[in-house]
Amino acid sequence: MTQTVVTSPTVLLTGFTSGIGARMLEELLEHPSRPSLVLLARGAADLEDALERARATGLVAMGALADLGDLGSVRTALEQIHAAQERGAVRPVDVVLLNAGAQFTSGRRAGAQGHELTFAVNVIAQHLLLRGLEPLLAAGAHAVLLGSSTHRGKKASFNLVPDPQWRDPEDLARPEPPADGPVRSADERGKGGVAYASSKLALVTLAHDWAERLAASGHRLNTYDPGLVAGTGLGRDMPASRYWVWKHVMPAMSVLPGASTPRSTARHAVRLALGDAHGALNGGYVEIGRVTRAEAATFAADRRERLWAWLEGAVRDHLPTYAASEGSR
Repeated sequence: MTQTVVTSPTVLLTGFTSGIGARMLEELLEHPSRPSLVLLARGAADLEDALERARATGLVAMGALADLGDLGSVRTALEQIHAAQERGAVRPVDVVLLNAGAQFTSGRRAGAQGHELTFAVNVIAQHLLLRGLEPLLAAGAHAVLLGSSTHRGKKASFNLVPDPQWRDPEDLARPEPPADGPVRSADERGKGGVAYASSKLALVTLAHDWAERLAASGHRLNTYDPGLVAGTGLGRDMPASRYWVWKHVMPAMSVLPGASTPRSTARHAVRLALGDAHGALNGGYVEIGRVTRAEAATFAADRRERLWAWLEGAVRDHLPTYAASEGSR
C-alpha cells in the first residue's frame, strides 16, 4: 500500500484536554500541513477553548461533545459529524487519532449502559467510534488506536500495573459488585489496575481485526504505544498523596527505556498518524516511534472472533442511523 499524500488533512482527535492528548493538539496546531480538526471532548468548556485556539491559528475546526462512558453520547457526536459532512462544513476524515482512555482505582464503576467503566471507555466506545467513522473516512484514511505496554504484563509497566487477565468479553465488561463491607484500598487499586491492563489487552486484540477490515477498503489502522508517561491525567483517580507522587516525582522516570514525556511521545504519535513516519504501515504496533510487535496472545483467533462478536452486540443499538448495521469482517 502506498502512502496517500494529503496537503491539508482532516484530523479527528479525542482525549486532548490533558497529558499526551494536550501535546498532540499542540503538535497538530503547529503542523505544516495545516490540518482541519474535528475534536471530541466530554466537557463543553474544554472543547470550546480548544476550538478557539485552533481557529485563532487559522485552522478550520469543529467539535462535538462525547462522553465515552455513554454510548448514546458517542452516537450523538458521530451523527453531528455526519451532518456536518452532509452540509459541506467538514471534509471526509483523513486521520483518526483515538487517544482518549481511562484508568480508575476500582473496577466497580459502571458506564451509562452498565458496563465496567474502564472497559466501556477503552474498548466498547473505541469500537463504536470506528464503526461510526468508517463511512465518514476519506480515501486512504489512517486510524491510530492508543495501546499500552500494560497489555504485555506488569514487567513492561515497571511493575506499576498488574498483569492483564483475559476473560470472556462479557466478564471483562461486568463491574465488580458493590462492596458489602470495608475494603482495603490496595485491593481496590489492584482490581482497577487489572481492569485497565485487561482493557488494553482487549483493545490491542481488537486492533488486528480493524486493521484487516479497513485495509479491505483502502484504509490503514495502527496501534501506538506511548510508553510509560508519568504525570498525566490518567492517574487523576488516585488518592491525593499517590497522585502527587505520580505528578511530581515519577516523571523523572522518562529517562528510562520504555518511558517517555507527553511532548516526546505525542510528537511520535502525530508523526505516525499523519504519515510523516511509517507511511505505508498497516496493522503495526509502534512503541514511542519504533515498530515492534504486539504480544502473541493478541493474535489468537478464538479471542478475536469472540471479542468482535460481543462488541458488535454491545454497540448494535447505538450505531448512528447512517452506519450499516452489518458488522461482518
